[in-house]
Amino acid sequence: MHKFAFSRFEPLHLNGIRPDGWLQEFLEHQATGLTGNVEVSAYPYGYRFWGSQEDDLKGSYGTWWPYEQTAYWIDGALKCGYLIGDTELYNKALSEIDFAVEHADEDGFIGPEHMREKDRWPHAVFFRAVLAQYEISGDGRYLEALVRHYRAMPHPMGWDRDVTGVEILLALYRETGQSDLLEMAETLYARFNALFPEHDCALQTLASDKALTEHGVTFNEIAKLAAMLACATGKAEYKDAVVHGYAKLDEQALLADGLHSCSEHIRGKGARELHETCDITDYTWALSALLQATGEARYADRIEQVLFNALPGAITKDFRALQYFSCPNQVLATSTSNHNLFMHGLNWMSYRPDHEVQCCPGNVHRAMPNFVSRMWLRTPDNGIVAALYGPGTLHTTAGVAETPVTVTARTRYPFEQAIEFTLEPATAATFPFVVRIPAWCAQAQMLLNGKAVETELTPGTFFTLEREWQAGDVLRLELPFTLQLHTWEAGGISLSYGPLTLAFPIPTHAEVEGEGENSTTQQRQATLGEGYEARPTVSKPEFPAWNLTPAGPWAYALCVDEASLQNLRVEWNPQCQDPFDAANPALKVRVKARRVRGWRTVRQKHIRQFGHWTEAGEFRRGLRSIEGDFTFTPPLPDPQSLADRLSDEIEELTLIPYGATLLRLTVFPQG
Repeated sequence: MHKFAFSRFEPLHLNGIRPDGWLQEFLEHQATGLTGNVEVSAYPYGYRFWGSQEDDLKGSYGTWWPYEQTAYWIDGALKCGYLIGDTELYNKALSEIDFAVEHADEDGFIGPEHMREKDRWPHAVFFRAVLAQYEISGDGRYLEALVRHYRAMPHPMGWDRDVTGVEILLALYRETGQSDLLEMAETLYARFNALFPEHDCALQTLASDKALTEHGVTFNEIAKLAAMLACATGKAEYKDAVVHGYAKLDEQALLADGLHSCSEHIRGKGARELHETCDITDYTWALSALLQATGEARYADRIEQVLFNALPGAITKDFRALQYFSCPNQVLATSTSNHNLFMHGLNWMSYRPDHEVQCCPGNVHRAMPNFVSRMWLRTPDNGIVAALYGPGTLHTTAGVAETPVTVTARTRYPFEQAIEFTLEPATAATFPFVVRIPAWCAQAQMLLNGKAVETELTPGTFFTLEREWQAGDVLRLELPFTLQLHTWEAGGISLSYGPLTLAFPIPTHAEVEGEGENSTTQQRQATLGEGYEARPTVSKPEFPAWNLTPAGPWAYALCVDEASLQNLRVEWNPQCQDPFDAANPALKVRVKARRVRGWRTVRQKHIRQFGHWTEAGEFRRGLRSIEGDFTFTPPLPDPQSLADRLSDEIEELTLIPYGATLLRLTVFPQG
């Protein structure tokens, strides 16, 4: 690997990384769930696009569209299968990679001919999987194939996302050191900035104070490129702009589960703002680029918050259904409950294996494998960085002599407040070992072989311990969690505990949507009109679409402020087997609350919707009025009249980790 001279941290190859404990179990749920049964998510899944020379585009939203969706799955399935040793899943994804590489055109171009001169965005998605296979196998043919592809012809810049080829070009430059690849990356990026100077992700716009309005996925896929270029070139204008751009994103759109709003465009910070499940993956992947460019611990803190909260909060815990839009406050999740203006009143918030637009059913497979792949990083002087915490093992080399080292992280973090690292160098070796002190942890402690390390551990920083490491050395990092109170718009408050967002799990009545009532099929028919073509579907009863409605009271205001926060107690559950089991969670926090009179779901017969549909044979997109029987999660009650609506009776609520919930209240009125 050709190290980037200006990176604070460098990535490690996937073949030296393995998960363990709850991370292993999470990925196993993926493999037995949607990742290993992706055909239940319907077209284009179950169809081989990269793995075939046959296009089946009838009824597709665009000629490039099924290549993007299936590439998401290939990338996630390949990494998931490899990390847990599921050879069937791994080989299923690998077969598509190998076919595409082996059937490149004579000049090296990979993929369908109709994407040669435009719509190269899906290549960036697919080539991440090809690069992962190179990391796994060490087979240089994969690198050579990608280099030949990019040298085959000038890279087109037909629409904004075509610029994402920069990511792959830089990855190839990192691996090969071939300078023309860096030149191609900078040229492509410069063309994007020249063609789209007002784009939210244009370098000058990132550096400005212009409010963000871009599609969430587009923002994360493009904005991060400046961080990657900063690592390769050292140009301050790249790094400064992207750091400022993501600070704007936090200020404008951060939600209680750690992710920003994106429904589908970046919006505000309200309790009913939603995020697209795609952005769970794309935001955390982008933050890993900022982490490498800056070395700042806050980006790793945020990655953990999103992956420990927003990701499991957007899926059923068996990984057999997901939401397209997910929300900190969702009192119901049905085929008519989407309260977002975009696709208002449709099933985009329901937990189901299929969705009308198929990016999220593909991209969700990448989220946790990507997290595992970035748990460990490298310092420029060949030290080891424990960047993201969880159970697992790293096999690598370290120090000037590149001594083989195995590091094992034993922990249930974030469902435990300590991580124990055992280092096993092949021979005694001197190298830096770097750990992260999260910003939320004010009393971190470190023990080396049972003895306290007398040093200051500053919250929100990385700490480096450089010494001669002996086989069997144990470094224990203790990270006591604390409860924190967060304030939101409209008088809302939420609680967090260490990296975990807390939520009230609303008692739930669950009904399975009948196969003949498939709301996704009905929505696709309305969208495509005569262009819709019914396709053979794979339906498995263990992969249902759910309609979830409240089966008990939920309209509560929390009787919590900064003073009373100190009196709350956290009850850890040593008998917890699955930390995402709401019936037996890893921890509970009991809080006082009052019911809010008149705070109830919103029933409507007539709504306005921004969407897309086909009418009289013409595809349309925009605002329209529709009729139906709709029920929505309500906004927070008006804080000005809240006091008069509070019950006199004080009750006790039990809050649990956000990731263990389906229906939930996370942002409460303060009573």
